[in-house]
Amino acid sequence: MARKSIQTNYYLFDASAREVIIPGGIQREQLILITNVTDNKVIYNFSDPELTATEYHISTDIRNVTTTRVVLTYDTTSMSDTDDLQIIYDDFVETVQPAETYHDAVNKSKVSNPQSQIDTDFEYGTQDTKWEALSMINNNPFAYKSQDPIVITDVQAVQGSRTITVSVDTNVSTRPDAGTAIYIQDTTFPAANGVFIIDRTQGSTDFEYTAKNEWELASGGIWQSARTALYSGVHYTGSDIGGTVSLGAASGTMTGAIQVDCTQAHGLEVGNEIAVVGSNGSNVNGSWEVARVSSPTRFFYFPDGTPSGAVSSGTPKLYPRPQGTSVHRSFDGGVKFSTNTHSKNQQAIRQTKRYFRYQSGKGVAFSTGSILEPAIENVDSITSSGTTVTVVSADAHNVTRDTEVDVRGVNDNAYNGVYQVSNVIDAYTFQYVVPAAPTDATAAGQYTVTPVNSYGTKLEVGMMDQQNGIFFRWASGALSVVRRTSTFQLSGRVSVANGSTLVSSYTAVNGQSTKFSKQLEPGDYIVIRGSSYRVDGIISDTQLVIFPDYRGPNDDGQLSANNLIVTKTVETEWLQRDWNIDRMDGTGKSGYTLDPTKMQMFYMDYSWYGAGFIRWGFRALDGNVIYAHKIPNNNQNTEAYMRSGNLPARYEVNTIPPATIAAKTLSNTDTTLYVADAPTHFPSEGTLRLKRSTSATAGVQEYVNYTGKTVFVQDVIGVSAATASITVASTAGLSTGGQQTIKFDTPFSNVVADKIYYVASVDANGTDFTITSTQGSTTGIALVDAVGSALSPLARASSGSFTGLTREQAGDTSFDLTMGSGQSSGSVSNASGLQKGQRIFGSGVPAGTYIHSISGTSIELSRAVTAANPTGIIAVPMGSTTGQTFNYDATQPVSVELLAATSVPQISHWGSSVIMDGLYDDDRAYVYTVGTKLRRSIGTGGNKTRSILALRLSPSVDNGIIGGFGERELVNRMQLVLRSMDVLSEGQFFVELVLNPIPTSTVDWLSVGGTSLAQYSNMNGQSNVDFIGGEVIYGFYAGGATDNAVPQSYSLSSVKEISNSILGGGTDDYENTTSPNPSGIFPDGPEVVGIRVTNIGADAAKIDARISWTEAQA
Repeated sequence: MARKSIQTNYYLFDASAREVIIPGGIQREQLILITNVTDNKVIYNFSDPELTATEYHISTDIRNVTTTRVVLTYDTTSMSDTDDLQIIYDDFVETVQPAETYHDAVNKSKVSNPQSQIDTDFEYGTQDTKWEALSMINNNPFAYKSQDPIVITDVQAVQGSRTITVSVDTNVSTRPDAGTAIYIQDTTFPAANGVFIIDRTQGSTDFEYTAKNEWELASGGIWQSARTALYSGVHYTGSDIGGTVSLGAASGTMTGAIQVDCTQAHGLEVGNEIAVVGSNGSNVNGSWEVARVSSPTRFFYFPDGTPSGAVSSGTPKLYPRPQGTSVHRSFDGGVKFSTNTHSKNQQAIRQTKRYFRYQSGKGVAFSTGSILEPAIENVDSITSSGTTVTVVSADAHNVTRDTEVDVRGVNDNAYNGVYQVSNVIDAYTFQYVVPAAPTDATAAGQYTVTPVNSYGTKLEVGMMDQQNGIFFRWASGALSVVRRTSTFQLSGRVSVANGSTLVSSYTAVNGQSTKFSKQLEPGDYIVIRGSSYRVDGIISDTQLVIFPDYRGPNDDGQLSANNLIVTKTVETEWLQRDWNIDRMDGTGKSGYTLDPTKMQMFYMDYSWYGAGFIRWGFRALDGNVIYAHKIPNNNQNTEAYMRSGNLPARYEVNTIPPATIAAKTLSNTDTTLYVADAPTHFPSEGTLRLKRSTSATAGVQEYVNYTGKTVFVQDVIGVSAATASITVASTAGLSTGGQQTIKFDTPFSNVVADKIYYVASVDANGTDFTITSTQGSTTGIALVDAVGSALSPLARASSGSFTGLTREQAGDTSFDLTMGSGQSSGSVSNASGLQKGQRIFGSGVPAGTYIHSISGTSIELSRAVTAANPTGIIAVPMGSTTGQTFNYDATQPVSVELLAATSVPQISHWGSSVIMDGLYDDDRAYVYTVGTKLRRSIGTGGNKTRSILALRLSPSVDNGIIGGFGERELVNRMQLVLRSMDVLSEGQFFVELVLNPIPTSTVDWLSVGGTSLAQYSNMNGQSNVDFIGGEVIYGFYAGGATDNAVPQSYSLSSVKEISNSILGGGTDDYENTTSPNPSGIFPDGPEVVGIRVTNIGADAAKIDARISWTEAQA
């Protein structure tokens, strides 16, 4: 036997109840001694009859958490629950048990040789060879950089405007047309860099586009002749939204706006950035923001000038315009990226092209350096005038008046502290107010300004994609670790048409239909044929609305794809307070307190087999790794905890909003909204969007302001049948009367999980309450006895509401502001029709400005006005203009979502490490081969360069059978590893291996056959196909003579593997396309590698080529 002390501080001591609860199961005969080391008294001794236990229980709860509960004989009522205890027990065998740090992910000692799977130091750039960047709005991408440069001679910006004018050297390049995508980099104006759409053309050489924010300096050039580069852009497949789009000049209260009507749900939100092209009218096409959403198929925007001409004629198209960028930090070798906007449902993602292969019996470890709450980069100035402090940053600060900033490091301490932003002057300048005026008018020191406690934003770091993975998350000022899986199959099968947002039940072979309202909520993600879709609304148990439009093909000869399996993406999240090894808040064994505003080293490792364990941790100040949380997956799940152990590294910042559903009817005059989940991730006041979907193109929605919220989240630790009461640690936040809703996440006693109950009564003891199924009743339902504990709870109870509601207002077509230039606080003569969140337009009001708050006639704007006392201002209603009634219906839930983020950071990372403990062993594999075998003759002169062979992953696969995109159940994520290539030529050739080229003619993709999951093209045997664009990644010379072919063979082992894209995709044919049309090639589909040959001899000559590869299909 070996005597040990328990290795955790997370036991529970209830002194008044004489109770100790110990994590894990310790048999009674093993427990030796419990000492209160605060009072220096022994309170349990197995050999002393006066110091034993009156009760002793070992139990495992529904979450598979085992605890030991000891009720002491010793009277501890005079002690404190916070006293420190030492708990000694006997183990059956003597073992040497190193700390978690010295075990790998399969519980072996870390003595095996590790092997790095990726080198990701960003010394010279963003490593586009290994990483992919993607930005989206509501799951919809827009466009990406092509490899076609456009030669330019100038780029001009106008003071106070977002309009950028580009001059093209038309002697060298063709000026792109209005409505086409472009990519521009390295102007001197960061907000003008990235992917944009051309708003309009001027003359014969110029075009205009809209930057992310205004240029504040004097008008002039932002072009650097040696650095600035322009490329044509390429649209992602299906990037236009809304189906068939109709435009019209709005009238009445919306005069000056464009009304947009769509045949499909548009999925846009107030504040989302869009691009409109194809109208024949004036002041219609361009880059704008959504000002009002009146229905799922109708919204409005205000162009800069009054629309005129044939607004409704032409062939208009609508595109989302995500603002995300990914930029190299050349000064410190990192990468920074952000959504660069607070508007809802934005995502900015960086993900490795490679899915790192898991090998059974080994652990995979991930580590990275990043900051959860990063400071605003490059604050150039902090000054004060009285108690008003002005901050000026070098890059866009991305804060709002709802943002709190943590100022540190100023030599004059009067500047330092946490303050609410009081005024946003422009994209680079904001203000806050301090209690006392600083002594120094200009701040000095190594200061930082960090936005903190933001809402509506998530930062995620780890190994994951949209469907599976493990990662760290920072959201609403709280740190958590998350496991994401998409293995749960929903009931029934579905039918959905390509390009449609409506998913309907399909009667399966067993006659069963779907049960959407019982298994999903709006805001959930589902997977259909390998692609992820966000559930926007649930119409009934048999119909729901998704975004983006369904990307897969219809069945042959059918108007839809039928009999499809749907899986739900489920996230299990452990908040920092729930971590079971070390909570990193100073209470754990390490004593380490994590500061989210400082750079941290993040660690994770895992084993899979479908049931391995996962650990998350951090590097401590002494250099050692401290593991904070560990979860087993064996003996818990009925299926694999993730679909695969093969995962990419990924970083993401998004404004996907916190969401819940209404828990009871809300009339059109109610001022309290009860919701199903405690609104912990919502700010204390803000703007909500309420929406019920009644069809794919119709519904009821309203924009509501709130000024308060109630939050109740407690673990259920007991049930008394005698009093029909439920016991929690504290009932603070609950109200008697049968009006407050409450639900429980796990069934216990005779309580149904996820059912809406009402709080009937709350006991004066502060720990007990009763529930009822009848609204308004104060009589609790009968309950069955059940016993849990704080360490092993029966369930988690959740209740919440939003209070002080202001129901939707009608706006105002013309009002005047009393407000100084450069200020955002002032007054209006009449506040009727105004509410927080409404977009306002008029002279002297910057684009994107909205009402931040309204109280009586006092008004605050989100941005400072640029001229004093603006007049004739328009405040636009956000939706239907009046309060709506939302009747509670469990089968047609009302979604409740935050309208916009309070601030959006620029997340940075400095490399990623993926380590395989015990080395990565290359499995023996088939070496697949394709060759041309055509003796193709390549001419000279203008016909001397031709393409003869191409290879890619098939877009989809399941059951070992490949298919086009969306034809099989899985997006093909295997690694295609090039091994060798050779040519057999009867002449002199230069041979190139080209990545992601476009063919000059559309040709077929063919199946390699057998067990291969790849496809190839021999250019249909033609001798007149060449490649356009692409990057040469290998090359050599080949020689031979007529009728004397000479084989030349070369190893490709140094060439990187071929991968798929984040979204998948790919066309059935290898298509000849031109920018900006979708290509179906990476990042719009799998990577393609092709062989191009150039005849450098004097005469036509024949040539064949062969390429060989292996496939990591495991």
